[in-house]
Amino acid sequence: MARIIFISPYMKGGRDSARLAHRTRYFATREGVQLLKDDNAHLPVTKKQQQYIQRLLRSFPEARELPEHEDYVTSPNRQTAFAFIEQIHEDFIEPMDGRENYLDYVANRPGVKAMGEHGLWDANGKVPSLENAIAEVAQHTGNVWTPIISLSRENAERLGYTDIKNWQDLINASITDIAKGYKIHPDRLRWYAAMHEKEKHIHVHMVLFSTDPKEGYLSRQGIRSIKSALVSTIYRNDRLHIYEQKDEQRGLLRQEAEARMATLIEQMATGTLQSDKLELLVTDLAQRLREVSGKKVYGYLPPRVKRIVDEIVDELAKDERVSSAYALWQDLREQLCIDYNQTPPQRVPLSQQKEFKTVRNMVIRETLRLSEMHFTFEDDAMQDEPEPEEPPVPPDPSAERMFHQRARFYRRAKNILDAADADPSEKSMALVTLHRLWEEGYTIAAHQLGKSYRDGVGSSVDQELAAEWFQKSAEAGNPCSAYALGKLLLEQGQFPQAFHWLRQAAEQNDPYAQCRLGKLLLTGAEGVPKDIDAAIQLLKGSATQGNSFAQYTLGKLYLLGREVRADRKEALRYFAQAAAQGNSYAQYFIDHQEDFSGAAVGAAILRMLHQMSRIFRENAAQPAIYAGMQIDKKRRRRLQEKRMAMGHKADDHEDRGLTQQTQ
Repeated sequence: MARIIFISPYMKGGRDSARLAHRTRYFATREGVQLLKDDNAHLPVTKKQQQYIQRLLRSFPEARELPEHEDYVTSPNRQTAFAFIEQIHEDFIEPMDGRENYLDYVANRPGVKAMGEHGLWDANGKVPSLENAIAEVAQHTGNVWTPIISLSRENAERLGYTDIKNWQDLINASITDIAKGYKIHPDRLRWYAAMHEKEKHIHVHMVLFSTDPKEGYLSRQGIRSIKSALVSTIYRNDRLHIYEQKDEQRGLLRQEAEARMATLIEQMATGTLQSDKLELLVTDLAQRLREVSGKKVYGYLPPRVKRIVDEIVDELAKDERVSSAYALWQDLREQLCIDYNQTPPQRVPLSQQKEFKTVRNMVIRETLRLSEMHFTFEDDAMQDEPEPEEPPVPPDPSAERMFHQRARFYRRAKNILDAADADPSEKSMALVTLHRLWEEGYTIAAHQLGKSYRDGVGSSVDQELAAEWFQKSAEAGNPCSAYALGKLLLEQGQFPQAFHWLRQAAEQNDPYAQCRLGKLLLTGAEGVPKDIDAAIQLLKGSATQGNSFAQYTLGKLYLLGREVRADRKEALRYFAQAAAQGNSYAQYFIDHQEDFSGAAVGAAILRMLHQMSRIFRENAAQPAIYAGMQIDKKRRRRLQEKRMAMGHKADDHEDRGLTQQTQ
């Protein structure tokens, strides 16, 4: 990825100009400067060079951002020392030698990308009169900044920034953010720029000020925001270049990391965990939470209780699956920082990681469910995603050929959407295919569209649009879509609506819908009263069809003797059926059938592990932050549908970039 350098010296107006010019001449002519250039370039750096560099760095600490400084630190010889000093003179000292002379120097210096008689340009292109620009800057009474934006030659050549047009486009695209960083109103921002080429890097020198002499201030946060805007634009180009050049090695490494993460998450989601220490900690936390008044979330807990929560999280993090996933997550994040010349954040225990702070409240929530003896559905986080059956072949021979053609297009689109290694553009085109199939009457396409918008495959996540497509498919007679819609509405807390669609699917004998509807009726919800008898019948109907989730739920019901008469034998029978299909919770209760009360604590710990998989899955997704204007969600959806109906990709014309927090 592109590595950008942004530094911004400045010149004060008015009375300070003479002092600055004197200071410049002092640095440029003092004893020792002429001794820096040496024919013995690769000999160790001289003592005078070292001393002079130290003085320069004290006066211009931003010079540490220069690539020449990195070269000097890596290989401190006379050549790298001289190159570093020379660059400091160019970027920091010469700007202070007089604003009039500096602009002329920027426009005409050796290596400038000239556009006729000089290389100066602004928002309108080539500056028609260099003399007028020089006079404008020289007469300005306020501060004048002289920022430098630099890319290594390797990155510049790779991304096309050897072309002055691309530099102009970059500055123009970022100028509003640049103005904001300098706290200057865009309408009052004046600037000039010139592109310069050197052996190791290509850069742009700018002269920038406000027409209001009193306006303008640059802070560290301002520098970070400007660099972030520049990085965002260059990052988009970097991604495009990677795609165009088929950067196989990078792609393979990324795919390998994503595959490893997916494997670890799946192992967490389906695995087992037994720990005597965790059982003691969870039992202790359950007792402490009973003694705590007020809100029982991490931020409101007393310090002693917080420490127990942190200890549980860090003990969970010792599990090999969790520790490996967390280490991989940190590796990927650190690589992103390195790519963008950021200082990688310090590694901290999982309990102290801000991006995973939901883990702590998850531990509290699961412990409360245990301590308050709530009936829990441990399988809620498990995947139960039935696939709809394709429609039967029409009896009309004239329509059969067209049907088979649509079925072929449908399967191809579905396979692309399901493929983890498929290109994003291919996934977007697969959505276009599904839209067309729906318009042509191939109704099963609506289910896949619902899944895609729900999961953000081929498009951005849009739960509202997902619900619309699931409903279209359900109304066309697809019970799997009715179930998926009911499940989605449950997650959103829309219980009466969820009940309607789950019942519709259950009446078509869908075992997953029977199970979900049974659990909803078992506990009741807003707008849905409890109905134990109906719940048990639905759960048994689902269990008879082999649904391990329903089998486990019935086993736990008979074990606890809640809502039904306790029956240990019946509980073990259902647990055995579920365990035979790989249900880890059921197996846990079978393994601890001599101490069912202790098994409840173990099941709570197992739930924590499985919930951990969900949190890792959410944090493992590549960050994709929209840069630019945000529009109303419904309008964005309508525009997206219109584009797709016209044959465009779902995300055509949408600016995507990485807003990188710089250090």
